[in-house]
Amino acid sequence: MRAVREMVLGVMLGLLAEPAAFADLPRSAEVLDHGRALYRGTTALLNAPRVGDTLLPVVAAACANCHGARGQGGAEAGVTAPAISWRRLMEPREGHDAYGSKERIAQAIEEGTGRGGVRLLAPMPAYALTESEREAVLAYLGIIGTEADQAQGVFTDRILVGALLPLQGDSRSQGERIQTGIREYFETVNRKGGIFGRRVELIVEDAGTSANDAVRGVERLIRERQVFALVGSMLPEVPVALWQTIHRYGTPLVATLGIPLHDSTERKLTYALPSIERQVQQLIGEIGRHCDIHHGFAALHVPAAGLGGAIEGAFVKGAVDASFVVRPVRGQADVDAQLRGTTAQVILALAPGSTVRAIRKQLHAEARPHCLATLAMFSGTPFSGSEQRDLATPTRHVKEVVGLPMPTSVVSSGQPLDGEGLWTLLGDWSARIFVEALSRTGRIVDHEEFDRALDSLYGFEPIKGLRANYSVQQRHGLSVAYIWRGTSHE
Repeated sequence: MRAVREMVLGVMLGLLAEPAAFADLPRSAEVLDHGRALYRGTTALLNAPRVGDTLLPVVAAACANCHGARGQGGAEAGVTAPAISWRRLMEPREGHDAYGSKERIAQAIEEGTGRGGVRLLAPMPAYALTESEREAVLAYLGIIGTEADQAQGVFTDRILVGALLPLQGDSRSQGERIQTGIREYFETVNRKGGIFGRRVELIVEDAGTSANDAVRGVERLIRERQVFALVGSMLPEVPVALWQTIHRYGTPLVATLGIPLHDSTERKLTYALPSIERQVQQLIGEIGRHCDIHHGFAALHVPAAGLGGAIEGAFVKGAVDASFVVRPVRGQADVDAQLRGTTAQVILALAPGSTVRAIRKQLHAEARPHCLATLAMFSGTPFSGSEQRDLATPTRHVKEVVGLPMPTSVVSSGQPLDGEGLWTLLGDWSARIFVEALSRTGRIVDHEEFDRALDSLYGFEPIKGLRANYSVQQRHGLSVAYIWRGTSHE
């Protein structure tokens, strides 16, 4: 019996022991992160790889393209790319000797010489690595596919998550409510044991009052606090200065709560709410099903950088078979002038409630039919006081529709779109989206698998009536809805 116990113990120790040539590999977080980035192609190699005499684009030759994000193996151009975890490399395979040393592995990478001196098949490139690149890639191969291969901010007992929120100025209340929604849901998850035994810990940075403040806040979260992801952050647009850091660290921005001008095309950036351009485009389509558009559209908007271009983009992408004009309005005089000077029967007003009321009053005074379309994010929802009565009162010649950046179930209770309860709800929704994607990622957490998990959430309903619609193509989660004089259309 003792001999059996010793044999079992020996096998277990053998499985736990570091493979040959692994113990002396450098393992600092910086070196490992660099190796991971080189392996996945998120950081460019200094020298272009080659196949024969042909130089390859660095991105196309990323190791992960063929061998998989976790070194699990794959196929390229009909050739099988084997699994390349360190343990697999140090074991004999298909009658060939093990590599046996990090020098032999480096030789395979740089010269294309495989096990037993056999030439590796194309399309395996030859990589002209610098000394620091070689050190980093070999170090990363030492942990690839293991529990040590976790993304930044992921520890055995916790995962760090950041949020950039306004904690001062006019938007302070919104930021505090979003933080409450996120934090309370994370606390609920933690009381139940966390995600795969890890607590989810929220770190909040103040968005400040300027774009530079926002940049510094995100930089601190990613570089200094070393969070895995940002969740529910109030970032209408991501400043260009941040993208280098986001891509370098692979940090996903999940269910971001600002509303951008245009849809996100960035893999790392998802929004909770649809862009202004998307809201206008879908509102135009809704109008076309209920109003006469043959006399054209007049789009009047508050003066704001880029807003006119987003509206024009919506008309172009919507392939609207009607004329349109897009004009800024700065006050009552502009409203009067623009309405007198147009024959359009559809008025699209992206402006404050006071401007919309002036437009509505003038349209009601005219005898010809009109449609008035607005977005709730600019002029609010028609659920209170005189607004409710105005919309409930039938008119002979003015139809009115309000576009919402989320399903009508959120505001059907009568709360305004910018109410504090709504921001808490959106923070909660964002936290639930993150937790679900993290759960689908699995015990070993890396950014690529997390991104795939987030893309799989199409149709997931974390809160009743608020279904997520994320996919590879769609980077916003909630759908546009419409309210027509007491009737909702989603």
